[in-house]
Amino acid sequence: MGVLFVGAWSQQMGTAVATFVDYPVAAHVAALGGHAVSYAGTDPSFSVNNPASLTTQSDKLLFFNYSVYMVGTGYGSAMYATKFSDKDAFAGSFQFAQYGSMSGYDEHGNATGDFSAQDFAINATYSRQLNKYFTVGVTLKPVLSTYETYTSFSLGADIGMLFNDTTHLVSAGLSLRNFGGRVAGPEDIYMTSTWMPINLSIGVTKRFSKAPFGLSLTLQNLQKWDYERASNESDLKPITAGEAFARKIILGIDIVPKSEKFWIALGYNFDRGFSLANPYVFSVAGLTGGFGVKIKMVQLGAAVAFYNTAAVTGHFSVAIDINQCSKKSL
Repeated sequence: MGVLFVGAWSQQMGTAVATFVDYPVAAHVAALGGHAVSYAGTDPSFSVNNPASLTTQSDKLLFFNYSVYMVGTGYGSAMYATKFSDKDAFAGSFQFAQYGSMSGYDEHGNATGDFSAQDFAINATYSRQLNKYFTVGVTLKPVLSTYETYTSFSLGADIGMLFNDTTHLVSAGLSLRNFGGRVAGPEDIYMTSTWMPINLSIGVTKRFSKAPFGLSLTLQNLQKWDYERASNESDLKPITAGEAFARKIILGIDIVPKSEKFWIALGYNFDRGFSLANPYVFSVAGLTGGFGVKIKMVQLGAAVAFYNTAAVTGHFSVAIDINQCSKKSL
């Protein structure tokens, strides 16, 4: 099962190191297509996509997420967000991915026993509101990977900017994620690359004063244009410029009332749709959806993301408002 999990993601991420840092870390993010850089609100989990999305509204929030892919495989995260001042915010988070038990063989095909594989990352995010409209942020992320007896250490960084016009209900984001790579460890773990999966993204979100929903458009991986498509088992055929651009697009729509008591979201990730769809049968690859509800100081969220007919990821999130817990205890 673990091999299937890694294989499905590798179709999207290629041969970069520590690709798990690009996995969606929350139900709301996953429901909007898995990547959103223009979110402006109180949910700190969006800062994993754009560190500038972390604002002082996310004060003393404790956040947990776990995502299930197949039996024995999954990934999760934990985050704590707080503010230092009216303009400065900080979040610390921990991410992990475990790929289940795998069978090992030597070069002669002899079984060497089962082994496991895990990835771990610690993220430190800082953001500062520059003025009424602009916020900037940065994240540093050391990553530890253990595959069988091999250990690798990588170091990466994210930078981002968020524009938020509360008068016209428009927000826009720009982020450069995973700038960095492996700094220690054997090269044969990752075969061809020492770089993390760099992702340059821009996005815009429009909300409406008379309707509780928002429309989001994200363009991801703007640094990458050399896509190829397998036309048969032994031939790779370059795709057209139009399809290359379409693969950048992630569309999302969510319903969030002013009270933020609940949310409902749908999304479509075109890159997943092109990369993982089965050309011979109807496919929902790329489609995402989810919902969340706030019950007093606790927020619950759940989402599903379709990768192909055999691969569906479930995302489950819990957020706890420590401020409300403290007020209630008083």
